[in-house]
Amino acid sequence: MSLNTLTAQVRNGWQAAWARRSPREQQLLGIGFWVVGLAALWVLALAPALSTWQEAPARQALLDTQSQRMRQLQAQAQSLQKPAAISRTDATLWLEKSLAELGPNARISLQGETATLSLQAAPAAALAHWLSQARDHAQALPTQAQLQHASPAGSDPAAATWRGSLVLRLP
Repeated sequence: MSLNTLTAQVRNGWQAAWARRSPREQQLLGIGFWVVGLAALWVLALAPALSTWQEAPARQALLDTQSQRMRQLQAQAQSLQKPAAISRTDATLWLEKSLAELGPNARISLQGETATLSLQAAPAAALAHWLSQARDHAQALPTQAQLQHASPAGSDPAAATWRGSLVLRLP
């Protein structure tokens, strides 16, 4: 049996069933088909589209925020990959000016491409911050460290201090 004959038989069956109905039943069935059709149209096409349209501003704001954050991270990554060149003179000036945060006994001596930092009782937090800033502002990287814990035994860990020397490679 071919598809055309099967389709024709189904169509003839529906037409015969429709013809057996009274005009009132035909009218009610027609209204029912329209209601079911409109409900299906609403559920399958219009409601999802309306929901998406209503959620769009909030999603767009979220995507804008995420996009802005991604651009910031990209700019930060690019700046870390290719730091701006700094002259050795500028680097040494920054290193000398910033010693005050390491305490009054911090000294720096310059020897060619290296700088040696000598410390006596430098606060640990200040030293960590200074090393980070030295990397960022002077592009000076530690190559050697000989540090000893200089805080008295039993003292507050937040008040830890260091003494010794650090050798930094200059740009």
